[in-house]
Amino acid sequence: MIYNHKIIFFIALVLSACYGRTAKLEQVEFRAPSQPSIILQPLLKNVDHIGVLCLSNIEPTRELDIEKVLALLSNATLRSLNKLKDITIVSQDEILWKLSDISFDSTSVYQDKIQSRLRDELDIDAVVVIELRELQTRIMPLPPTSYGMNTNSGIDMSLDLNISLTNLHTNESWKQGGKQRNVEAVRFQLLGNNKQGESQLLMSLSRPMQRFIYQIAPPPETQHRYFDLGKN
Repeated sequence: MIYNHKIIFFIALVLSACYGRTAKLEQVEFRAPSQPSIILQPLLKNVDHIGVLCLSNIEPTRELDIEKVLALLSNATLRSLNKLKDITIVSQDEILWKLSDISFDSTSVYQDKIQSRLRDELDIDAVVVIELRELQTRIMPLPPTSYGMNTNSGIDMSLDLNISLTNLHTNESWKQGGKQRNVEAVRFQLLGNNKQGESQLLMSLSRPMQRFIYQIAPPPETQHRYFDLGKN
């Protein structure tokens, strides 16, 4: 990278010498948009609209509202994908509202007739599907600390999450997934307001989602350019 900067600096000096004046070059730092990973670029070719769906067949319980967690995850994914240049993100709420007669699940979303309706009725070119396939929680004793036995208990949470990106025109698809595990100490809850399960699940889901977001919508890169600030 430093070598490239030296080459640019040298070229700028040569060009300024051709015009018979001394260049006053200054290095300017700026943030430039990053491109998606090479693996995902073919799936995003000619894509103007991307839909987002967060799905699960796991029923909510009194201790854990799955639908609420997936709604938060969907909104966070929507905000992250909005960084994609020249691509409009279609939210899950809009998809479910306009296609209210469809019951989306891990099977139906990949059917040809469903994908055709996503294309034809919502102009969606590609769809990101986040599937929570399995979730297990159990209370377990925590291991001893350096000070001796640990009397606290922990919530051991295991889940199976699958993330896919499918181009609805070419039917090319990329998938990422697998089992995740997270253990946190049980926190004392006041007045029975137990939200630890939801926050722990959201944290467990966010880790693989961050890896996916980094591939499809990576953060801007810091670049340097030399500009001639001298007067003509």
